[in-house]
Amino acid sequence: MAAKVRRDKSGIYWVVVHHRGKRRHKRVGTDRRTAEKVAREIQARLVLGDFDIRADRREASVPFGSFAANWLRREVELPIERGLEGHLAHGTARVYRLQVNTHLSTFFGDLDVRTLDKHDVQRFYDHCLDTGRPKSAKSIDMAINVLRLILRHALAQGVVESNAVESWKAGRPRRRSSSVVRVTPDKVLSAAQLADVLRITGQNFPAEFPLVLFLADTGARLGEALALRWSDVDLEAGSAEISRSFSSGVRVGPTKTGRIRVVELSQRLVHVLARTQPNVFPIPDRALVFPNQSGGMLQATNFRSRVFKKVIREAIDPRASFSPHCLRHTWASLHLSRGTPIKWVQTQGGWTTAKVLLDTYSHFMPSEMYGFADALAAGNGTPAAPGTEDAGAGDDPRPEIDQFSWVYGAEPESTTPRSPIMHFTEPPPFLRNSETSATRGVTPRSRTWESRRSETPPGRTRKDSCS
Repeated sequence: MAAKVRRDKSGIYWVVVHHRGKRRHKRVGTDRRTAEKVAREIQARLVLGDFDIRADRREASVPFGSFAANWLRREVELPIERGLEGHLAHGTARVYRLQVNTHLSTFFGDLDVRTLDKHDVQRFYDHCLDTGRPKSAKSIDMAINVLRLILRHALAQGVVESNAVESWKAGRPRRRSSSVVRVTPDKVLSAAQLADVLRITGQNFPAEFPLVLFLADTGARLGEALALRWSDVDLEAGSAEISRSFSSGVRVGPTKTGRIRVVELSQRLVHVLARTQPNVFPIPDRALVFPNQSGGMLQATNFRSRVFKKVIREAIDPRASFSPHCLRHTWASLHLSRGTPIKWVQTQGGWTTAKVLLDTYSHFMPSEMYGFADALAAGNGTPAAPGTEDAGAGDDPRPEIDQFSWVYGAEPESTTPRSPIMHFTEPPPFLRNSETSATRGVTPRSRTWESRRSETPPGRTRKDSCS
């Protein structure tokens, strides 16, 4: 039996009590003299046999409800109010508040946080399954995740010695389910339905048509589009920088992932935005691309009920239920189904990783599993099959560069959508050199044609041919 003083890395003094095979940490503060005084008092009680670790624990009880409310205030709400870097989005804060007030505090109540262990976590999990509140598996996982964050805060404060949720998860069998929810086909528009939505919007709501087209052609979230400013848009380059989001109709903050990305604009979107761009120079830095009638922030709820809901009912079905976020699902699913590179879709859409994108939309990709065995043999430089060495000997060895001449400024003859990477208005950097024409923007034939010098005949080495 002993009571000793320990100091952690943050400068906090603790009194470590060893009593009847158990050990308890008592947080004192930053004053060493006070910690030593508390240790002497506990040591005297240990010698006299007047120390009960359970009674002492009850005296300094930390109720879960009050501790969770304090965590919610200090770790979630205050950073948002002060605009601290890396704070949570308003929607996420609302979900955390709901989980604490509705589920966690209701179940744990006045239970001492320091006594909470993995058995209590299991009891909460069983309670959710038995009562159906929360109802879905995702909502139960969200509640347990919020509990994990609260206990992580308690661990940082020295209130608990381990995180009960992490211990509970370590002892449970691994589940194959993912936290990412796959988008079902009923939340995705077909190409024909998307065309009808754009047509009806242009006819009935011409003022909101640029916003709907922007959502449909970029896959941006509605809050990101509402917070877009003209200073973020470069119509000449056909791009827009997405760096902020209008969250929950309250205030402008960072994007959902906290990252800045540059999205590519389609040609039709560039033409529409060029017609709506303010005819002033310079355009004010804070001028919004999609404002309301008074020039302020457009409320997402107003746009959903006043515009988008009516468009969906007329374009698709009066009973159909689609939100503006379905345009993002449609954008991703149509791109993946048509073979657009996965990394391009992930970067443009702002998903954290390509794995998240595939977990959500991979079932919309082409499902052909046969017919690719000869894909490598079809590439350039592959030895020809026996007996076909003379095939095409009289063909022109020059590559067909005329079909790509529109890459450097000319318009293509066909109306087929061009590749996302093929819209240079001048020669790309790797073709800008002394032999590149600065006026016409075309690489000379010496850099594009294959060499016409004679090659070594089969069966002989270059040394033999030179001798």
